[in-house]
Amino acid sequence: MNLPEIPLLTMLKGSMSWLEARQSVLSQNVSNADTPNYVAHDVKPLDFERMLRQGAEGDKFHRGLATTDAHHIAFTPSSPGEFGSTDAPDIEAAPNGNSVSLEEEMIKVSETQAQFQAATNLYSKALSMMRTAIGKSGS
Repeated sequence: MNLPEIPLLTMLKGSMSWLEARQSVLSQNVSNADTPNYVAHDVKPLDFERMLRQGAEGDKFHRGLATTDAHHIAFTPSSPGEFGSTDAPDIEAAPNGNSVSLEEEMIKVSETQAQFQAATNLYSKALSMMRTAIGKSGS
């Protein structure tokens, strides 16, 4: 059995890729908080039903996976374009046309970081349970 093809792990990797892409878009918003006429962006929400369907069918979220060792589980960073970006103004545009609210962006960054940490913990626990099930302890 190939670990990266287990549906739970596939869904967690897809979720982590989406969160990584969102973090990238949010950081662009923060860095452009003073740029005239800049409109805040966000990544389109994940389609959970699609993720379940792909996980059940054994489809992969990532193409061209590469590892340095046969025992590694590949994880390829995603680009925001992979998930689709959408305009998401936080506030009405300021007099200079900018629609970024630093407070709102930092809340989104914090939520995204917490969700990524939760997905990472779930991934780690799933692997730990599998190691226990096959009788291997430690790392």
